[in-house]
Amino acid sequence: MAGGITMKLFELNLGQSKLMMIQFSPKMADPKVHGHGSDYQLSIPLIGTPFIQINNHERKFEERRWCITSPGEKHYHYANEEGSRLLLINLQRSFLEKVLTERLERSVDQLDFATWVESSVEGFKRIAAHVMKHTLDSSLQLEELREFEYELASLLFSHTKGAHSDAWRNAASCTDHPSLRKAMDYIHDDFSKELDLDTLSQASGISKFYLIRLFKEYVGQTPSQYIADYRLRQAERLLRKTPNEVTDIAFEVGFGSLSTFERLFKKKYGMTASEFRKSV
Repeated sequence: MAGGITMKLFELNLGQSKLMMIQFSPKMADPKVHGHGSDYQLSIPLIGTPFIQINNHERKFEERRWCITSPGEKHYHYANEEGSRLLLINLQRSFLEKVLTERLERSVDQLDFATWVESSVEGFKRIAAHVMKHTLDSSLQLEELREFEYELASLLFSHTKGAHSDAWRNAASCTDHPSLRKAMDYIHDDFSKELDLDTLSQASGISKFYLIRLFKEYVGQTPSQYIADYRLRQAERLLRKTPNEVTDIAFEVGFGSLSTFERLFKKKYGMTASEFRKSV
């Protein structure tokens, strides 16, 4: 097998995870057998029928099958005569242990996954596509990236079998509306200040994982999306009722940059803030 990756189409380090898209020409392979330190790696085929060798055992990626290599587990990918493309997602062991502990509300003694998984990969592909698209125009904020990492971890635990499976499925549903109300009240009171998941988690008294899940399930948005939307509504009110400059309003409602405010305002209202003011 000839060595060498044909092309690394995309690579993004989110902090506790990493996304990569790799294109293999026919009969090409990773440069060498390798492991990933303390990371679990998800190998998800996108185009073609790639192969992987794990601990000297070779296997072909069949339809709807993807695999997980454990930290330090030696492996390499390669293509047949057709060539192939893979989405690779690395997740740090410590991060996955943290997410599982928060979900189960107890410490985790063991973390393992079946190597081969047969389930939909659409959720992983959707997240990767969204992150890649919006990273190109620098429109994703740090808190949004952290939320995507939690969503990746949640998908992994939901779609795989391992020591976590029964406890993950049986974990109590997030119906703690008072906690969600606390987080939303905090946002409403302090929307002009810098807000992050740690602050909202403390204010609501629940973990970041539960907080994200509550917002997604009952509000239909992530915390950062809700914050941005609430700030835009406050900006709309100020545009209608005050003569304040657009730049001053953007910073007054909590946006860190004018460009971010203008982009999100136009996306929500279909016009710039200046155009909106003239229309009312």
